[in-house]
Amino acid sequence: MPPTKPTKGRFKGLLGALLPLLLIGCGGGEIYEGKFGSPSHRIECLRVTSEDSILRFLLSKNGSISRLKRSSCPFEIRATAHFVTSCTSPQAKALGSDFDGFLRLELLENGRLLYRNQQDFKGPLTQRVVDTLVERLLTVNRP
Repeated sequence: MPPTKPTKGRFKGLLGALLPLLLIGCGGGEIYEGKFGSPSHRIECLRVTSEDSILRFLLSKNGSISRLKRSSCPFEIRATAHFVTSCTSPQAKALGSDFDGFLRLELLENGRLLYRNQQDFKGPLTQRVVDTLVERLLTVNRP
């Protein structure tokens, strides 16, 4: 019996099943984290520091941060982003990379590191990556 051609309905069903898997693969990767201490009290305010203006903008769009943001607060989120395109290592350029950069957030209380998380990203740094790390940081550090 000759093989049958897939019908449009089966093709759409297959595409519908595979599309979410493709999109998940393009999202942020695993979150790497380390906890070095616990907050002395509930986090009711945050200062946000970053040398990158785009990163500061993305952080300011996060709802949790915008509600907690204060200029004077013992808790600080220090944000750092690194983009592989800014890497000058000839070895890194020759071998390429399976990610385009990473975002690292650190939570400090009065200058003491309490928690750090980091996630690699492919493509541009997105609000989704920022929000994922911020929410993880705040969830893990609830007393």
